[in-house]
Amino acid sequence: MMIDAKIGGEDISTTPAAGKPAGSVSFSILFYTDVREDVSDTEKLNFIRDATLFADKAGFASVYMPERHFHDKGCLYPDPAVLAAFLAPQTKVIRFRTAGLSLPLHHPASIVESWALVDQLSGGRVDLGFGNGGTHRPVFTLAPDAYEDRRSITSTGIPIVQKLWRGESVSFPGPGGENFSITVHPRPIQKEVAIWLLVVQNDEAFAYAGRQGYNIMTMLYGVDLEAIGRKIVRYRDGRREGGHNPETGIVSIMLHTLVVDDYNTLSKQLNSSFKPFVEKLTKRTYAMEHNGKPIETLSYEEQARRMAHSYNEHLKNGGIFGSISEARQVVDKAISVGVNDIALLLDFGVDYDVMRKSFSNLEELVSLYLGRG
Repeated sequence: MMIDAKIGGEDISTTPAAGKPAGSVSFSILFYTDVREDVSDTEKLNFIRDATLFADKAGFASVYMPERHFHDKGCLYPDPAVLAAFLAPQTKVIRFRTAGLSLPLHHPASIVESWALVDQLSGGRVDLGFGNGGTHRPVFTLAPDAYEDRRSITSTGIPIVQKLWRGESVSFPGPGGENFSITVHPRPIQKEVAIWLLVVQNDEAFAYAGRQGYNIMTMLYGVDLEAIGRKIVRYRDGRREGGHNPETGIVSIMLHTLVVDDYNTLSKQLNSSFKPFVEKLTKRTYAMEHNGKPIETLSYEEQARRMAHSYNEHLKNGGIFGSISEARQVVDKAISVGVNDIALLLDFGVDYDVMRKSFSNLEELVSLYLGRG
């Protein structure tokens, strides 16, 4: 979906800085994978509700919601605005933040209409994170002409969303090529909306987000926290280059999380949930590093060695696992490399009752950093 928008000849490439000083930290929760196959969608929705209500009372900054289409994993998230509208009246302070709206799949005015309504329902608690829709081609049956230009559509579309959010008129082509000046209603409560950009590994994308004054959502896909720290330096330099305060701007990182004291419970849950994720990631990473060569071409023993090594490394550095003391080591390391919002991924296959029982530990962990204890 190519959007040809004109805004009175104004430059729409810059945005105001948003965020908080580097070095401070907040905690969020994140839903993304929805991989359980042994429970109903109703049970999954109940868990999302319970976790969000817990986080709202426990000092968490936001709940991240993805946009995912046509996949049995993440099937609850085709329209995160609907889910946010359901949760908003049940909460008081937590913010509703999208973990990568696929902007090329939507008209910017439609995005603002939906999320302005959520902003009203929540009392002004909406943040918008954007991605380009990725490379999963079937998703683009929703906007087949947008696939090849998805990156440029995202980069040009975000400033248009910001303009519309402010209440400014934007000209869009309508029937017969006629242009129409559009102002979106209802009006949101917030005059400005904070923007996140979903960035995984591309160093230049970190710098670009900084120059634009956006915040960042990232994750440990094939990299460690030290590597993320180097990318954050690029982000801060980019903010400086773009005329934004380099000490503000939020870098959020997704970390799989299960904080429990019982080793047997932890091991059982991670073997059935986190280990399959690491195995898939290891296969993908190996193929990327060897020109598409599958890891299955290695001997069984070498595959097993690599899988075991990758799993052990990810247990130490790729998630927040174990006791509160062990969890603090990962949190402290993330903070030390420049992360200032930690998004705890909760729906990666762990038994819901086990995760619910861990909420008290999560609350204690967060209180140690937010001074609530």
